[in-house]
Amino acid sequence: MRLKIILAALTLSFSTAVFADAATDAINAAKAAQKEAASLKFEWRDMGKTIKKAEEAAKAGDSEKAIKLANNIASQLDAIKKQAALASSAGPRL
Repeated sequence: MRLKIILAALTLSFSTAVFADAATDAINAAKAAQKEAASLKFEWRDMGKTIKKAEEAAKAGDSEKAIKLANNIASQLDAIKKQAALASSAGPRL
């Protein structure tokens, strides 16, 4: 019985550490996406706020929420690149 409890505790602590690492990786990817969007001069308004929320969720131990928020930011980069490309050719048509 004692061995089962110890194994369960070790498994739980290992999975928590893995989620924490995944949350950190996701937040770093979101920050990289934000930096690239800023270099294109198309950083969207709520990117920074959402990254802060992800960091707060990670600090609070809610890695799943942190990963979800951070992945949302990182996934927006494709749309930002398309927007920047369209804006570069925007103008009046004669």
